[in-house]
Amino acid sequence: MVRSRRTSAPPPLAVEEYRRRVGRIQEAMAAERLDALLITSEDNYRYVTGFNSPTWQNLTRPRFCIVPLAGDPCVIVPSNNTVIVEETSWIRDVRSWVSPNPADDGVSLVREGLRACPRRHNRVGAELGPESRLTMPVGDFLRLREAIAPVEIVDGDRMLRRLRMIKSPAEVARIRHVAEIVSRGFEALASRTRIGETERAVCRRLHADLLARGADRGPYVVGTSGRGGYSSLNLPPRERALRQGDVLFIDIAAAYDGYYCDFDREIAFGRPSDKLRRIYEVLWRATEAGIAAARPGRPIAEVWQAEADAVARAAERLRLLVEPARNGRLGHGVGLRMCEPPSVHPEDMTVLEAGMAITIAPALAFAEPSADGPQGRLAVHEENIVITGDGAELLTRRAPPEMPFIAE
Repeated sequence: MVRSRRTSAPPPLAVEEYRRRVGRIQEAMAAERLDALLITSEDNYRYVTGFNSPTWQNLTRPRFCIVPLAGDPCVIVPSNNTVIVEETSWIRDVRSWVSPNPADDGVSLVREGLRACPRRHNRVGAELGPESRLTMPVGDFLRLREAIAPVEIVDGDRMLRRLRMIKSPAEVARIRHVAEIVSRGFEALASRTRIGETERAVCRRLHADLLARGADRGPYVVGTSGRGGYSSLNLPPRERALRQGDVLFIDIAAAYDGYYCDFDREIAFGRPSDKLRRIYEVLWRATEAGIAAARPGRPIAEVWQAEADAVARAAERLRLLVEPARNGRLGHGVGLRMCEPPSVHPEDMTVLEAGMAITIAPALAFAEPSADGPQGRLAVHEENIVITGDGAELLTRRAPPEMPFIAE
């Protein structure tokens, strides 16, 4: 395993990067017998076109991209988006309409664009698979499907997922850069935090710090705490004051130039108990085991097994009564989405390849005594790595081997 290193902001993506992506997509389309590929979701759209704008938050106006089996893609956008295409995208075939127009919000232009693609297989791919999203009204999609019949619309997302799992050096550089930003923000957090502050105040300060350090956005901020641990991995920060004996868990997904990192850190308020220190050690060592197991040529299920086995062995050695956390997986892919395939899951047999960026996230559940009886608690550690030719490289700065804490 290679440890993470400091980074500077990577240069803009070159047009050649996008052309290589389209070339690989078209080769896969030929293998899948697709005449065209219709893209509507932000991440896939940006992957192909480079189109970059906050307008995705506005569901009033959809955007479309058609990738033909040969030649350059075209984009179909509302008229007020054409300048965005000119400023941020390499695509020059731009078609537009005045939106909003509920009677025809770009559907007829998409229909004509698909009809213009040479028909060999009578099959068009669209984002229909697991974890995919259509960023257009479902009613419009159904009308489009009917309008292009007998051409069939089939899933093209599985193909895109497979291609996007392998990151180029330029993509990895973006994940590494934002992971460095968040790592430095986490490292500075404890010295700026005091007992008595609220979860929300601490998380807001961290979020603002990440933006000041160069992150573009941090749309996913989990911040939760509890005495001796926390009860959920997905709660938003509350106005709960942090007290002696608490553990604060913060999970951040932040992005730079569209690419995400996703990892967490824990802080104890007051010196942690022996039990908490042992639990932290279990997960730190399980993270090491997961990183060591992440090697090219191995199915990702083996990474899950390495993490799970390490938790079980360490818990037995330290005489801890713990059980697996019921969160379904122990890591996932990361890139233009904070959570992408593959999953670090016992049934995911995706073979790891150089260029895959994934999270390593062992977790466990335990009970914490209280006046009201045992309370369920969770613990998780998460790091981001990229698979290399002979192992894995950390993209995040490794968490300290002992639980950080804030003294009284």
